[in-house]
Amino acid sequence: IRRIRKRRRIFVTSLPHLRIIYRHIYRRRFNCCRHAIAIRIERKIAILNFYLCDMLKNYIFDLGGVLLDIRMKNAYERFVALGLPPTELEPGSFVYKLMEDYQLGYVTTAEFCQQIASNCAANVFARSAATPTTPHDIEDAWNSICLGVADRKLQALRHLRKTEGVASVSLLSNTNELHWECCCQNWFNANGNKLEDFFDKIFLSQELHLQKPDPEIFKTAIRELGATPAETIFLDDSPVNTAAAAACGLQTLTVTADVDWVEELGIRP
Repeated sequence: IRRIRKRRRIFVTSLPHLRIIYRHIYRRRFNCCRHAIAIRIERKIAILNFYLCDMLKNYIFDLGGVLLDIRMKNAYERFVALGLPPTELEPGSFVYKLMEDYQLGYVTTAEFCQQIASNCAANVFARSAATPTTPHDIEDAWNSICLGVADRKLQALRHLRKTEGVASVSLLSNTNELHWECCCQNWFNANGNKLEDFFDKIFLSQELHLQKPDPEIFKTAIRELGATPAETIFLDDSPVNTAAAAACGLQTLTVTADVDWVEELGIRP
């Protein structure tokens, strides 16, 4: 494990990461010593699963990239098509800063959409639309980032909340009013679902005026949950955010394209 960890530069912050490494070893050596390695690795995974489930009492999920499938480029491409200069989407630009302020709740949805629409209208170069860009156009473009929440994930959240020994299932996200309303209307409060079916507590950047990876947002969540950091796991798709949570004492799992959190947490809806 140490050799592969060093070679791959894997930063292990929690038990789920160890399980991923064990599976990596399993895949790497499977053809060399199939039966013996398979038994040894699966035994270790079973032990880790047992220890992890027995230890964790609080689960905190990120939204985009963990529960919600997203594609940021959708909005950027549509903004440019509406007339926004591409340079306005680069760090340090007015619109980029506006996005950050919107995420932190320092500007309203109306102000956010109107200001981006005004920047589109001011750019006559590369305009693809014959009509002026409206705030409604911006709202539609912005929400195109949100692709969907898989029913399998919703069922996993429901099951986790009912699992014996689990004290809380919460959401902690860098998000904004439009995206949160979109998620609630289309998934969390749709098709017979209710938001309270999935989460005991919700921590949103635009309401707290805090965002990851600021340690204060994790401390706020732990404090309001009345939880112990060592008994709490935070799942996020950003290694920077999971590292910040780990520094606050939380267990963490970085969710990537090849890491299925439902499987990694051993949830069987």
